[in-house]
Amino acid sequence: MPEGDGLANLQPLAVAEGATKLILGTGGKALTTVTLFDQGLTQILQAGVTGLLPKHPYQLVLSVNPDGSGTVEPLASFMTNPAGSAVVNATGPIRQIVQGDVSAARRYLGIREGATDAPGAIVQVQQP
Repeated sequence: MPEGDGLANLQPLAVAEGATKLILGTGGKALTTVTLFDQGLTQILQAGVTGLLPKHPYQLVLSVNPDGSGTVEPLASFMTNPAGSAVVNATGPIRQIVQGDVSAARRYLGIREGATDAPGAIVQVQQP
C-alpha cells in the first residue's frame, strides 16, 4: 500500500467473527472442548478431545437426549493417539441443531466408543 494503513473499506465479517464453545465430559469433569466457527449457513466444528483410551476408535455423535441415550447420529469417526486424545473436525449446520435454533428437535453432542459398524457406549456427553 503506497498510502494509508490498508484497512480502508474493510468491515468485520459479522457472523463469522462469533464462535460457539461447548464442553464434553463425564461426571461433571470437562475433558473435551468443542468450538463451532460460523461460515454462514454451516459451521466448522473442531474438537480437542482428551481423556479417552489410547489408539482406540471413537465417534463424535449427536444424540436426542442429554445423557447420550436414545437415537444417535454419527458426525465424525476418529482414532485417538497414544495419549488418548485427538483433534476432530466436522462441517454442517451443527450450532442450530445443538442449540435448538431449528424446528427439528434439539440434539446433544457426545462421544461414543467404536465405529459405525460396531458402535459402543457413550463415554462423554455435552456438559451444561
